[in-house]
Amino acid sequence: MLIRNLINIIFKLSIFFAIFVLVGYFFFRIVLKTKKEKEKNSSFKQKIYGLFMELDNFSILAISVTFIRFIFLVYLFCNRSDLLDIHLYTLLLFSILFGVFSKSVKNFIIDMCSSFALYFAFYSSKLLSNYLIEIRFIWYIWLGNLLLLLFILLYAFYFCIRNMNDVVSRTKYVRRIRNEER
Repeated sequence: MLIRNLINIIFKLSIFFAIFVLVGYFFFRIVLKTKKEKEKNSSFKQKIYGLFMELDNFSILAISVTFIRFIFLVYLFCNRSDLLDIHLYTLLLFSILFGVFSKSVKNFIIDMCSSFALYFAFYSSKLLSNYLIEIRFIWYIWLGNLLLLLFILLYAFYFCIRNMNDVVSRTKYVRRIRNEER
């Protein structure tokens, strides 16, 4: 039964992941497409390409794990009624991988605490939703659940951007430019 649940979760996540990646691909394809030859040096394009400049393989893997974790959190946001313990283990696995690839104990501890907080926030939202459906609908409980879901989304987005910034800011190139600006 556990293996069947695991395969079901992986299948749903892979479909969601494929849709998310395709939408992201087409978005960046449209945004980064040059309409005129004169716009080749647009600053937005340079920022997107410059994000991965002079990063080593572990840093790129850390950014990838962070992005995949964010996609997984959006998947949990959409399917929080199917919340299982395997989701917590997956979040913890992403935290461990990010800690290893970013080569930082501080990032590992912060990401582990963040994963626990996000999982229990999802679990609380699931309990509030079940209460509203099965027991009784109360507007302020619905509003509290809506605010909790908004907090979860902002919290997940913040940690995704924070982790990416932390990895990028520790590269030699960024540190050298910061030292030159001082």
